[in-house]
Order: sequence, then structure tokens, then C-alpha cells
Amino acid sequence: MTKYKNELFLVISENLNIVPVEKYVKILQEESKENNKLINALKILDYIHEYRKIISKNLSISSQYNEIVQNLILILRYNYLLNQKEGLLKELEISEYYRKSSNKKAIIDLFEKLNESLAINKNKLKFIEEDYFQWKNQIDQIKTTINEYNLKIQELTEQKKQYFNQINKITREMAEDIPETTKEALNVKNSNNKLTNSEKIKNFQKKAKESQFEINKIKSKKSQTLSKLDDLNPIFEVYQKDYHKIIEIIKNEENRINDLKSELKKKIGDEENIFSQDLDSIDLKSLRTSQEIKNDIEKTNSELNHMSIPKNSYNPQKANDLSLIIQQLNELDENIKNHEPDILITINEKEITNCIEQFTKLENSINFTESMINKFLPEINLLTQFKFIISDDNNNFFINIKFIRNNKKKVEFDELTTPEKIFFIIVFYISIKLQTKSENIIFSNVSVLSQYNKAGSIFRTIRKILPIFKIDDNLSRVNLIFIFSNLELKKEIKNLNIKTIQES
Repeated sequence: MTKYKNELFLVISENLNIVPVEKYVKILQEESKENNKLINALKILDYIHEYRKIISKNLSISSQYNEIVQNLILILRYNYLLNQKEGLLKELEISEYYRKSSNKKAIIDLFEKLNESLAINKNKLKFIEEDYFQWKNQIDQIKTTINEYNLKIQELTEQKKQYFNQINKITREMAEDIPETTKEALNVKNSNNKLTNSEKIKNFQKKAKESQFEINKIKSKKSQTLSKLDDLNPIFEVYQKDYHKIIEIIKNEENRINDLKSELKKKIGDEENIFSQDLDSIDLKSLRTSQEIKNDIEKTNSELNHMSIPKNSYNPQKANDLSLIIQQLNELDENIKNHEPDILITINEKEITNCIEQFTKLENSINFTESMINKFLPEINLLTQFKFIISDDNNNFFINIKFIRNNKKKVEFDELTTPEKIFFIIVFYISIKLQTKSENIIFSNVSVLSQYNKAGSIFRTIRKILPIFKIDDNLSRVNLIFIFSNLELKKEIKNLNIKTIQES
């Protein structure tokens, strides 16, 4: 009996909530030499560990790089704001100086009025152009439809003309080329069953009539569409007129503003030299009011005050000096070069391919085992779910086994009744054995833990699974052999041949 005792299965049976994949693989290896390489599937954990270490180091370097780049962006933004603030202060100084100058005040006032009017008109344009283009699209679609009708009418008219040309041609041939004595013969079908001239004429007349009918129908649709266009045109023309009018107003105002800017610059250049170097850097849109410029300065100051740049990244006294941040980038670059072996993922493609192939086989094996078990479990109103999991320390694979009772309630193995546990253990063992090509599957109660070595439940399980082996095409090839020690079979099992072996 010792020969049929499966020690590994006994170990697995001690906790059927969580099954160590390594032990499951060893059972498969004992069953068949084809599974010898299956243990390589578990090497995938070694690759995962190695890659995680490398990725962790890479993430650390990426984090450092990202921090330096973010600080660089802050420094560049800080310098940009300082330059912007300097420009705003110059603009404020120019604005306040020239607003006090009487000979330029008229131009500045006109600037303000034009800009105010321009803003209002551009706002009006936003509202008008949406309605204008909506109406325009509608009108364009109607015009496109009318053009399509015209082309179709033209095409049908030409078609009808061709039909009448054919009728005239046949009529001329009948009148000019054929003697009277044979005219009557032309109205009789020849030996090749071709149409007579009369039939041809009737056919062309029918087609011409159909074409005219289509023409009349399209003309009717065209008339309705034209009527719709006549209704819409007056409204569209009002929108069109308003749209183009406001476009023209905006264009004129923009031209006038540009002229005034040139005039103001000329006056400043002619009369004053105090700000001549700053004029090109300042947009004299309207020489904004002092309050507008002060508002922008306040916003700029607020952003500058809220910026937080590490002191080791820049010199506050020389904000545009980037030497400190460049030094940090160089140090990081040097650090990467010194640790290249630790941050590069090296791949032995052959090993990894073999590992993944074996892992796929292992997954298929586990899926097969689950599928086979679920052929039998409905006999006791159960189903099982195998879930592939990794241990908390990421060092081992396990199969997490769950059960569903009556297609509703999920339970653990420990929550099953003893008969249910014994049923599952037997079909689990047989399902593993079914993965071999052997026609004989041997099960012995010596591979079952003592607490599950119950004659009644074991024989009840055999009675329930034997009919499945008989009716299932994939299982009918298999011979089930049961070897029992110290278990008494009190009631005969159908289709089971029994032989008793006694010790000498």
C-alpha cells in the first residue's frame, strides 16, 4: 500500500484553503516526465524581484530628476515674472508721465474710447456670428439641394431626349429604307427573339414617360425648396448685413488704433527722449490706465511671494544665475553613470521565454484541474474557484481555493461538511491524475488524511462520480482503479469490479 501513498498530496490536504503551487508542481512532475521543466515557471518570481529592485532604483533617480526639473521650471518662471514686473513698472512710469502731458492727452483719451468700443464690438460679434453662421449653413444646404435637383433634372431631360432620338431614328429607318411589302414583317419578332420596331418604340416611349414623371416629381420638390429659401432669405440677409457691418467697424477701429500708436510714438520720439529705449518693449495699445497696470503688478508680486524654491538650487541675489541647478543635473548624470549596472534591466531572452512558456503551461494545468473538479462538484451542489495568488512577502505562489454552494453562497474549505470535504479531496486528486496520458487512474485511501478516511463518504463519492466517467466522452477512455485498506464496502457499487486481497 505504501507504493500508492502520495505524501505530497497528504501535505496539500492539510490546508486546502491555500495550496502551495510548488507542491502542486511536484505532484505533476511525479505523474509525468513531461512536467519536469514546469518548476521553471516559478522562476518568474526571481525575475519580478530583480526587476522590482531595478525599477525602485530607477524611480529614485527619476524622482530626483523630476525634482530638479521642477525647481528649474520654478527658477525660469521666477525670472520671467521679475522681467515682467520690470516691464510693468516701466509701463506704469510711461503711462503716468504721458497722461500728465496735455499735448498727448487727446490721443490717449481717444485710445481709451477706441479700445472700449473695440471690446464692445468684438463682444457683439461673438453673439452675431454664431447666429449668422447658423443661418448661412442652413441657406447653403438649401442651395446645395437646389443645385442637386437642377443637375438631376438636366440629367433626366438629356435621358428623355436620347429616348426620343432613338424613336425618331427607328421611325426614319422604317419610312426611308424599308419597302412597303416588308414593313409589316418588321412588326414580327425575328428568329433571335429580338424586339420588333414597334416594341422598341413603345419601350422608349415608356422610358421617356418615366423620365418625365421623375422630372415633374423633382421639380415639385425643387419648388418647395425654393419657397423655403424665399422664406429664409430676408432673415438671413439681416444677419448677413449686421455681421459684415460689425466686421467693418472692428477693422476700422483696429486700423485707427494702430495709426494712433504710430502717431503717439512719433510724438514721443520727437519731443522726449527720456523713455525712448523702453518704447519698443511696451505695447502702446492704449497706454493703459495706471490702475490697470498696478493690478497686474500686484498679481505678479503675489505669485512671486508664493513661489517656494529650495535655496540650494538658486542664488536669491542672482536669480538668473542657473549654475547651482546645472551643477545638480551634472551630479545626477554622474550618479547615473556610476550605477548603470544597477539600473539597467538585462534580459536573457531564452531563459525568460522558457519561464513564460512553463508559467503558461502551469496556468493551463491549474485551469484544467479546476474545470475537471467542476464537472463533479455539481453532484453535491458545489462549484469551486481557483485563484492564482502571490504571498505577502512575494516569495511564493499559491492557489487560493473558494467554493460556491447552490450557486449563491461563497464558503471556505473549512466551512464544508465532512462528506463534502471528502468528495472534493477525491475529485481533486483524480483531476490532477487526469492530466497524464495514462488510461489507468489509481486512487488509494492511504493518500487521504485519517480524519477524511471515512468509508461511507468515500464510497458515496465513488457512486456519484462513476456515471460521469461513463457518459463524458473525454473521461470514458479512463479506467478508474481504487485500492482501499481497512475499508469495508457494505453495499455493492454498480459498474465496479471488486477484488479482495488479504495479507498472507
